[in-house]
Amino acid sequence: METHLTLNFLSAYVHHHKYYLEAWRAKGLSWNWGAALFGVAWFAYRKMYGWATVIYLVNLFVGFALGAMALDDATFNEVYILFALFQRAIFGLTGNFLYYVSAVRKIKKAHSKNAMLDIEDTRKLGGVSVRGVVVVVLVNIGFSLLDVLLTS
Repeated sequence: METHLTLNFLSAYVHHHKYYLEAWRAKGLSWNWGAALFGVAWFAYRKMYGWATVIYLVNLFVGFALGAMALDDATFNEVYILFALFQRAIFGLTGNFLYYVSAVRKIKKAHSKNAMLDIEDTRKLGGVSVRGVVVVVLVNIGFSLLDVLLTS
């Protein structure tokens, strides 16, 4: 795909959202408050389901690892809060880059399957997913219920 076509497709993918287009033009790390504040929900909202899944798996692993250390509740909570803050800082710093990589990968994959991929098809491919956020909320509720059942 030619560069100017790729820019048009990226613009359509993010629904002409200036914030992302400017962040991607700057090249390098930029801060994303949505990714930092909302974490896994932001990744799901931006249709980066693979990253959302990886984040859940990492959080589960860290939770189990800390649980296996037999820390008292206060220490466990302090360590997990520090981990969560570190994680959110990483999301804030890398969110725009990961979104760019995801967008380019999806556009190229769709283009390889359909050489006649147009801007409207790309627009449908990108955008946001409210369903993804609903799934994240439901999974979080499920984990909270499981935690209550296991600790009571």
